[in-house]
Amino acid sequence: MSSLLLTLARENPWPGIALASLNFMVALSLVGMSLLLTVTIGTLAWLHELADRQPAPLRCGEPSGLRMPSTTLGCTPRQSWRKF
Repeated sequence: MSSLLLTLARENPWPGIALASLNFMVALSLVGMSLLLTVTIGTLAWLHELADRQPAPLRCGEPSGLRMPSTTLGCTPRQSWRKF
């Protein structure tokens, strides 16, 4: 039986080459889809973490949009972000 298949393969190698290239293309597309899915999931996780994180607390003397700049938030005047 195997000698019959080898004889057919020697006479016409194109079906075997076509099948091998088809297998290669399927494998390449699966790897590409896997990489694309990995990048998509990673980006979504990063955006979710970026949206859910708590804002950093203000350090002493840093300006904020909600307070007057002259307010030192209990800091000494030399630690203020601007000298008035």
